[in-house]
Amino acid sequence: MCSVGGGDFNLEVEELEMEQYKCKDCGNKFNGMGEDVVCPGCQSPNVEKL
Repeated sequence: MCSVGGGDFNLEVEELEMEQYKCKDCGNKFNGMGEDVVCPGCQSPNVEKL
């Protein structure tokens, strides 16, 4: 557990793992994490997890 700004929260290691994605618009392959992943090349949210 860690403390940030006076509030406590639990953070699981699995939540930090990078996953590989491919942009369906420009074809860029990249690593990302989180729920709202966008392509770093064209900023499109139209990506798929590989």
